[in-house]
Amino acid sequence: MGKRNFYIILSLGVFLTVSLYLYNGIETGAEAIAKRQQYVDDLRRKIGNLEHVAEENGRTIDRLEQQVRQAKFEKSVDFDEEKEKTEEKEQVREQEKEVAPVPVRGNRGELAHVHQVQKHIRPTPPMADVCGLRENISAPHSDLQMLDLYDIWKFENPDEKVKSIPRLEVVVIPHSHCDPGWIMTFDEYYNRQTRNILDGMAKHLGEKDEMRFIYAEISFFETWWRDQSEEIRKKVKGYLEAGKLEIVTGGWVMTDEANAHYYSMVTELFEGHEWIQNHLGKKAIPKAHWSIDPFGLSPSLPHLLTSANITNAVLQRVHYSVKRELALKKNLEFYWRQLFGSTGYPDFRSHIMPFYSYDIPHTCGPEPSVCCQFDFRRMPEGGKSCDWGIPPQKITDENVAQRAQMIYDQYRKKSQLFKNSVIFQPLGDDFRYDIEFEWNSQYENYKKLFEYMNSKPEWNVHAQFGTLSDYFKKLDAAISSESGEKLPTLSGDFFTYADRDDHYWSGYFTSRPFYKQLDRVLQHYLRSAEIAFSLANVEEEGMMDAKVFEKLVTARRALSLFQHHDGVTGTAKDHVVLDYGQKMIDALNACEEVLSESLIVLLGIDSTQKMGMDEKRVNENLLPEKRVYKVGQNVVLFNTLSRNRNEPICIQVDSVDAGIEADPPITKQQISPVLQYNEEIKKLVVKEGVFELCFAVSMGPMESMSLKLVKSTTTTKSEIRTHSDLKFDSNFKSSSTSGDFTVENDKVKAEFDGENGMIKKATSLVDNKSIELNSHYVHYGARKARRKFANGNEDNPAGAYLFLPDGEARELKKQESDWVVVEGDVVRKVFTTPINDLKILQTYTLYQGLPWIDLDNEVDVRSKENFELALRFSTSVSSGDEFFTDLNGMQMIKRRRQAKLPTQANFYPMSAGVYIEDEATRLTIHSAQALGVSSLSSGQIEIMLDRRLSSDDNRGLQQGVRDNKRTVAHFRIVAEPMSPGASNKKEERVGFHSHVGHLATWSLHYPVIKMMGETTPKPISSKNVEQELNCDLHMVTFRSLASPTTYEANERSTAAEKKAAMVMHRVVPDCRSRLTLPNTSCLLSGLEIEPLKLISTLKSARQTTLTNLYEGQESEEFKLQPNDVSSILVSF
Repeated sequence: MGKRNFYIILSLGVFLTVSLYLYNGIETGAEAIAKRQQYVDDLRRKIGNLEHVAEENGRTIDRLEQQVRQAKFEKSVDFDEEKEKTEEKEQVREQEKEVAPVPVRGNRGELAHVHQVQKHIRPTPPMADVCGLRENISAPHSDLQMLDLYDIWKFENPDEKVKSIPRLEVVVIPHSHCDPGWIMTFDEYYNRQTRNILDGMAKHLGEKDEMRFIYAEISFFETWWRDQSEEIRKKVKGYLEAGKLEIVTGGWVMTDEANAHYYSMVTELFEGHEWIQNHLGKKAIPKAHWSIDPFGLSPSLPHLLTSANITNAVLQRVHYSVKRELALKKNLEFYWRQLFGSTGYPDFRSHIMPFYSYDIPHTCGPEPSVCCQFDFRRMPEGGKSCDWGIPPQKITDENVAQRAQMIYDQYRKKSQLFKNSVIFQPLGDDFRYDIEFEWNSQYENYKKLFEYMNSKPEWNVHAQFGTLSDYFKKLDAAISSESGEKLPTLSGDFFTYADRDDHYWSGYFTSRPFYKQLDRVLQHYLRSAEIAFSLANVEEEGMMDAKVFEKLVTARRALSLFQHHDGVTGTAKDHVVLDYGQKMIDALNACEEVLSESLIVLLGIDSTQKMGMDEKRVNENLLPEKRVYKVGQNVVLFNTLSRNRNEPICIQVDSVDAGIEADPPITKQQISPVLQYNEEIKKLVVKEGVFELCFAVSMGPMESMSLKLVKSTTTTKSEIRTHSDLKFDSNFKSSSTSGDFTVENDKVKAEFDGENGMIKKATSLVDNKSIELNSHYVHYGARKARRKFANGNEDNPAGAYLFLPDGEARELKKQESDWVVVEGDVVRKVFTTPINDLKILQTYTLYQGLPWIDLDNEVDVRSKENFELALRFSTSVSSGDEFFTDLNGMQMIKRRRQAKLPTQANFYPMSAGVYIEDEATRLTIHSAQALGVSSLSSGQIEIMLDRRLSSDDNRGLQQGVRDNKRTVAHFRIVAEPMSPGASNKKEERVGFHSHVGHLATWSLHYPVIKMMGETTPKPISSKNVEQELNCDLHMVTFRSLASPTTYEANERSTAAEKKAAMVMHRVVPDCRSRLTLPNTSCLLSGLEIEPLKLISTLKSARQTTLTNLYEGQESEEFKLQPNDVSSILVSF
């Protein structure tokens, strides 16, 4: 209607203009003719302008109509209406479970955001074309884009002062940051400090009316809670209901954001939230995020938190130059948008602390020497002091005017850095409030300061104690006021972090790689145990043994604890790392028992004998050993993916004549010798009396099966090519060879260096175009602290946190080495030992039917000092200065090499993979552990493997990194021909794996579970779900919910409910790849998730937030938007 009226008016305007022209044309003569011609030209130009304006107005009307429709849509899901309804229900049914709104994700419009300020995001338009999704959601459309800003910022470190302005609203937030392991173990910290902190909270919040406190780490809170009386518990719940105490984020730990995989991030968040809901009640449900110590920030966590209905955040550790540049434009508060976030995902309102640290000297204002004087724990009685030599003074009637003016001045200066006149001051530090003196001194002195400041009308300030939610409520009011300024949107991540000068924290991406790899093994075991237990509990109608579930809870908490930002980062003291390691070993054993009990139920095996995994760990210091199956035993398999799976399985057996009996028969079976590395002689050796049996098996989604190991005459023997003096069993045909050699299957061909056995080229048989790989090892030395910077700062040496190389990497000298090729119908392997003094063993594996090359790299750097080892691929891919790394295994982000920054600044976290590409080719290296990665020149990928450092880097650890162990890293190399002329667009800031790429990373992280079972009369199998899910849908976990824990006499017990959370992730495929899936049946499945059809014995399913804090409506069908990570609550 609007457009039609507009064009009628436009036509009338043109008519009148022409009429006036004709009237004026009643002139004669040459001058008149020239004048008329000029008039005609002007008229044509004006008409052209009018047409352009009409087009623009038409587009404007379209946008306005769309916004009107969206406003009507948003009104229908308005949070305020939902909140009023919820409050009315609560008054009537206080005993019933709260049903509260959850965030709108994509175009799922039936539920609302918890924060009204998020409603400006438009929903995702319908997208039927799966392959077109990448084009629609690969550019973020934000006001600030981190990759682009890095191109224009100078990254200088000047000493700048801040000017002052009046008018303030100040919220002072007492807090205590409690690391669940760092200098001391979890238990040591709890017994020496954290217990006292929480005891003090329980006492002083009751005694001090205006005091407030926030707390984050539920791992400590749960440990404290079990020891409390019902009287104390009731009192603490009262603080939560009154808003005096606030739980922020509510995860089991404050997770690392660089190395942690998103599965583990979901696990630790769920573990904390579930405990809060079960024991503290709905008033304790976290509403704000507090991330003040992780060393760099990923957008993956905000994505998960918004799915859990948390959309406000305070952040701290961001590159000092980034802070400065954002502060200059008052952009330290913003809506953090996902890289794919212009398509309907809620933005994450974020506040970045502007200064160096989260301690009191660096939070009240820009001058730490002044702010330190207002940390009243640092008075002489508190046992701490100020580094600037001026101690705090007790506030008295005599000095309150002068002291209040000092801190008020800091508040004014700090407020200059923000758009709105609301600021907050964190009042705390690591393990604060552990003594009575601090509770009293902070409260009494700040109370006097508040009273004085608030009594000065000419200062126009209001200061108070508050919580994080109090701050964001005041910020909401300021933004909504007439004078309030709206916040910008920002997209990207905050890696790599630097706290000053060229001190980039890229070392912890790799520190303690042994434990980073152990973390992923536990992740795989736990996920498998979760899925198996839930399936078995559904089968048993909720009657699985409670003791089995207890073991599952133990494993959840061990994995969750290690996600702490001094755990998986590798930045804790040696004895703390050992403690983490032992907890993970105990968790692996617990998962093994859960899997054994669950698979016995699922397979219907009448047995009480425990089954064992196919590998075991003697202790937390050593790599695992393979268990050897004996003829007569059963091989129990479990596919934990929600799709059909065709791939070879390999186990070690005690007979060269072993084979698998199955129904239907498995036709492709292969027996091979077992090679291992002897560390004493630094050579390959053949393991006597043990053989590797590989067989090709097809498994349905989440299928379990038990196969018999028997004597067989049909198993084929591998053939061997060797460049060594090894002797093999006479059953195997072997030959000596030299020179470069190739190994290939039906999908991919690999060429190797004949001197050291390392891979040189990879060729996809789709187009037979080779990619040069030219793999080799390089190493960096460690820079010593030997200088002062121009700004006067002291240098520090490299350490657990800091990667500070002493120059460019040096290539390790190429050595002639032993190598062996083992080839058969099912699997083909290359073993090589390229660097003797590092005891390196490389194993390359090509599986029949699969288009990738697996690489296992074992290394031991204990013979070196101040040594950082990397594996470099110098390829023929023309990638320029761009490459893509993953963020927490959940998404791929574009990186750009910054020549103006030092080497250490160009390394990024690689939680699960990296790729480079040009118009014709993509090379991806998937990783089964977190490590540092870079691309320091076009076509290059460089992956850090281990680091051994003798010095402390002065970041608090007070030691080097010298507890190295023999370590393995698992990689998967995928060479993908890409559709020509479809290179990644320059405006895109996010990348996507292909269908094959997604399968490659999932199957690498979650290989088929292999267990050793006792004999059954015949092979059996169990199809545990009735449908295969679409290729783009991944079941992150199937987690049985826990009932409230019973605490009695220092014992605790937790039972499983007859409910489970089905956590799903919908990925986006890049369809440019010319590789095809080994099994394409999942492409035929719809994108709908129908739990009651997936598992027919389920009773109901309903939408819920990610961690089940808020429940939605029951439904039989669920749809996820692209990139969604969402939960479905099922009951049985």
